[in-house]
Amino acid sequence: MITRPMDPERARWVGTGIPPRLRGLTFNDIEQMGPNHPDALNKARAYVDQFRGQQDKNWRGLPTNPNIFGQGLMFAGPPSTGKTTLAAAVLCEIRRRWNVSVYYTRFPAHVDRKIALLKADASTDPEVMSRLTYSVERAEWADVVLFDDVGQEHTTRSGYAEDVLAELLRQRYDEGRPSILTTNLGGSEWAQRYSKPLRSFMDRCTRREVFVGEVSRRAEV
Repeated sequence: MITRPMDPERARWVGTGIPPRLRGLTFNDIEQMGPNHPDALNKARAYVDQFRGQQDKNWRGLPTNPNIFGQGLMFAGPPSTGKTTLAAAVLCEIRRRWNVSVYYTRFPAHVDRKIALLKADASTDPEVMSRLTYSVERAEWADVVLFDDVGQEHTTRSGYAEDVLAELLRQRYDEGRPSILTTNLGGSEWAQRYSKPLRSFMDRCTRREVFVGEVSRRAEV
């Protein structure tokens, strides 16, 4: 049986978790959609342009720009304003231009996977365990990860989801692995949802851009 090599463009996105409708997006694609938030697009372009310099290390293995090393982005605002589409374009541009590992996941799905792993026992299907473990590890260790829909995860009295988010962001930031977040939460909702220390840390490990105004022409689902 003759096997043909995978198309290089397709191979670029294998294992990234990026939904098919968002794979390979470019900033030019965003421009052609008629962005409602040109300032956010300009900042996204600048972030990708400066990404390698942000992540540089000196001969001792220490960051050359420690104040911004490992810093990501946060896109906040109402649903269907283009946050996920622009965030996915950032992820795709970084993958294409800088050839680092990237991963996309909805944050509520990541929390669900963590819970499923905690509940797993000897009767759990090994293939299911393998898929769950792979996804969780990719979210923790890929060079750049997009956590979509932060704030939509199920909350409990134990605060498990918030603990997962805090541990994940701190681990990735300490390792110099930027995280990109999208959230529909407004200011008051944000304050009610997360503790003050976590909100403060989010402002440290990401640069926030607030989306307001009309719905994007390419409404997100």
